[in-house]
Amino acid sequence: MRELLKSKKGLKILLLLFSVLIGFVLYLTIFMNILPMFFSNMENIEKNILAILIIIFTIYILIAITFNLDTKIERYVILFLYLIVLLLGLLRPDQSNFGETGIYAWNPFGFIFDIQNDDLSLIIMFINILIFVPMYFLLAYANIFKNFLTRLIIFEIFIFLIEYLQALLKIGIFDLSDVFLYNIGFFIGYIISLPFLKVLKNRLNKNRGDNKCIILKYY
Repeated sequence: MRELLKSKKGLKILLLLFSVLIGFVLYLTIFMNILPMFFSNMENIEKNILAILIIIFTIYILIAITFNLDTKIERYVILFLYLIVLLLGLLRPDQSNFGETGIYAWNPFGFIFDIQNDDLSLIIMFINILIFVPMYFLLAYANIFKNFLTRLIIFEIFIFLIEYLQALLKIGIFDLSDVFLYNIGFFIGYIISLPFLKVLKNRLNKNRGDNKCIILKYY
């Protein structure tokens, strides 16, 4: 056991086993009750397996990042998992059950009127903000695109495309207020991520043994 703990590979094996344990506990105690609120047919065994695997690998990579055990591939993996969850959540085919579909709403502040007399709309508003909070950190840490402006442009293209597809495929509406809320989440995530990215960049530079060289450009 002592030799296992001394090697990076051994630590990652133990980390994966720990993540499996925590992932199952979190799924059984939290996500198993939450996911059916957003995804249909969660009694399907394949969907449950996919959800558990995403949770396990997300926990594993986040802890690996914390303890400086992650690899470049794992940074891409967690970004990929995040984008998959976004696409499954925002382009789910059962959205047609929640109201009108295939229409366009051009009021960027429409959510204000929705939440005045509707508690569910208030919850949806917070979800629309929260889901894009991680995006900037994940793009930057994976070193995808090289500066803030480029990442912002890619983000804007992504969310407008999502909203357009919701209307086009009649699984929701193109709602400019959603775009506004997504942007709030993105910028909140940008502000929150800056100190963490600075620490991670300095740690990576130190590991490379070249403090004068900026290995990653996060912002």
